[in-house]
Amino acid sequence: MIQVLVVDDSPTVRCYLSEVIREHPRLELAGIAVDGLDAVARVAELCPDVVLMDIEMPHLNGIEATRRIMAENPVPIVICSAVLDRDLVAKSYHAIAAGALMAVVKPAGIGSPGVRRTVDELLHKLELMAAVKVIRRKPTMVSPKTRGLVTSFSGERLKLLQALWRRPPGLVAIGASAGGPQILQTILARLRQDFPLPILIVQHIAAGFLEGLIDWLQSDCSLDLRIAREGEKPRPASVYFAPDDHHLEITADFTLKILDSAPEYSVRPAVAPLFRSLARLDGNSALVVLLTGMGRDGAREMLDLHRAGFPTLAQDAASCLVDGMPGEAERLGAVDVRLPPEKIAEILNLIVS
Repeated sequence: MIQVLVVDDSPTVRCYLSEVIREHPRLELAGIAVDGLDAVARVAELCPDVVLMDIEMPHLNGIEATRRIMAENPVPIVICSAVLDRDLVAKSYHAIAAGALMAVVKPAGIGSPGVRRTVDELLHKLELMAAVKVIRRKPTMVSPKTRGLVTSFSGERLKLLQALWRRPPGLVAIGASAGGPQILQTILARLRQDFPLPILIVQHIAAGFLEGLIDWLQSDCSLDLRIAREGEKPRPASVYFAPDDHHLEITADFTLKILDSAPEYSVRPAVAPLFRSLARLDGNSALVVLLTGMGRDGAREMLDLHRAGFPTLAQDAASCLVDGMPGEAERLGAVDVRLPPEKIAEILNLIVS
């Protein structure tokens, strides 16, 4: 059984979340904590498999509690917020930067529309995140932008990628899932201000958290970050994210297309539709990148692009929170080179220079 620690300052919420966890056949309530300080102590005492953590709490909020837990007794942490205002969503990403795995929405009360679906999604994510191997994190206040570019790059790897280059790229397409926000922060913060290509990104993310993600990433990135819109022509030095609960594609005439077609690989947005659409580009190629994430979304589609001569990069296993998607792409033979995120950023800057 997976042991879950619930952390929330509201007695009503603690009771509700505890009950829905008890109903799950593979989850068990390890205990409850009433604030961040209590959470730090209870993690050390109970050694739970996963923590469901509120953001706003007295004495020690969810961000600081996450930072202390990850420095002292690291455990998978899922941040949970009831209100999706911009301030709380931004705080959720500060918790992710401190070591939390993801942010989710608290289920609505019994009898609310769609409550069963949101409860099931929360329990499923707790089950998945409990399996993630986390490491101890030393507290740091260094911004990704201040760390600069990596200056030592393997000439052999660069030559390999250049040798596999069939056509000059017209854009960069990136797919990411669990662990993606931190990696995107690392990559985007290191790209030069005049990066000459548009970047299209599909990030698996809970509905309501996308704008907060973009705000958080923008604080360290000099490129223009935005949610993709139907009919838009992607521009250089701009980054376009697939909207909440919609797939993103690019048409043959280099126009963005937003779709509400069925989920793929059980998610929407999915990476697969974007990667498939790249094959339609008339006279253009794309640099295709697959980052950390569970499952197989985008891997087979990356293989098709690889066979068509598109250059393909994947995040290396050592730096992945979950080596599902990039690992599957490598297993299929779809990847030219696997690199840590800092090196991915550097190769992007080098290739387009």
